[in-house]
Amino acid sequence: FDTQNKTKLTMAPQQQPDNKKVEEPYFWARDWEFGDSHFNTHQFIETATQRAPKELGCAFAASLLVSPLVSIIDKSIVQAGQGGLMKAMAAQTREMMFQPKTFFGGLSFRLTFVVYFGTYAVANLAELMLDVSKVEDDVERKTYKVSSASLANVSLLMWRDSVFAREFGGGKAKPSTPLRTLGLFGVRDTATMYSTFYLAPKAADFLIKEHGVERNTAELSMALAIPMFTQILTAPCHIHAMDYYNNQTATTAQRVAALKNEFGSVSFARSLRILPAFGIGSFSNNKFREFFIRQKDEEKLLGRRVTRFIESHVTRSQTRPHKGLEMGSTGRKGTRAN
Repeated sequence: FDTQNKTKLTMAPQQQPDNKKVEEPYFWARDWEFGDSHFNTHQFIETATQRAPKELGCAFAASLLVSPLVSIIDKSIVQAGQGGLMKAMAAQTREMMFQPKTFFGGLSFRLTFVVYFGTYAVANLAELMLDVSKVEDDVERKTYKVSSASLANVSLLMWRDSVFAREFGGGKAKPSTPLRTLGLFGVRDTATMYSTFYLAPKAADFLIKEHGVERNTAELSMALAIPMFTQILTAPCHIHAMDYYNNQTATTAQRVAALKNEFGSVSFARSLRILPAFGIGSFSNNKFREFFIRQKDEEKLLGRRVTRFIESHVTRSQTRPHKGLEMGSTGRKGTRAN
């Protein structure tokens, strides 16, 4: 009987499967990942007519934050052949700081703003439509949202960069952008979006499962490293697109020389733009939506956060003893002691 009891006691833990789902702690850096495959959609509770203007407003605000830096980098890449990348970036930065009216009213900033406003607006409205349609499957939601946002981003960047080539390329202006140039722009941007939304999450999953890398470390590192590495691979596409636009009759030797001369600066600058384009913009867009659109957890709303902040400071100031009263009470106690 004792042996049976011992056997039952040892077997009991194996017969009780643990069905509890361990909730992972919040990690702030995940908000920066535009292509995070493990994101949890917000549980917004506003109606579509109430929510749509706010979705557009969040896209507008996020685009205002990200467009200045991306505009400086992208315009400098186009102008790099006219005097060097760093010189062009310095000139653009000085204009933004000392001539803000000229910079923010200029063609470069306005077109870049349109690109990212269009991208974030399409992504936000796509999520709104998925909520209205009650699509709950994460894979299906990601497929629709990524496809719509990618189509908007790639199309707008192709259009914007064709204007950049005409206005800032330094060569003779063409009546229309060659199809080869547009096609190379499309290949470049499609590769960037694919690496951001699909390759980076798959690489993170590989590191987690096969090498035991901590999840947050794997996802954040791959969300930055994979798209940045992709810019090195696609830099020749950008260089040849601009070179062909400016000189369609160049020889093969001249094409190779242009590639060698510009590869380092173009790959560096295009890698640098990943942080604002897919980091700052995504983070601010997500946070604006969290702050201003009502959801089940209303403690995340900006108004509630401000209220809690004020209440905590008022309570702290009321419970904290006044320094003068402390000295007075100490003095009275001292007199009584004497």
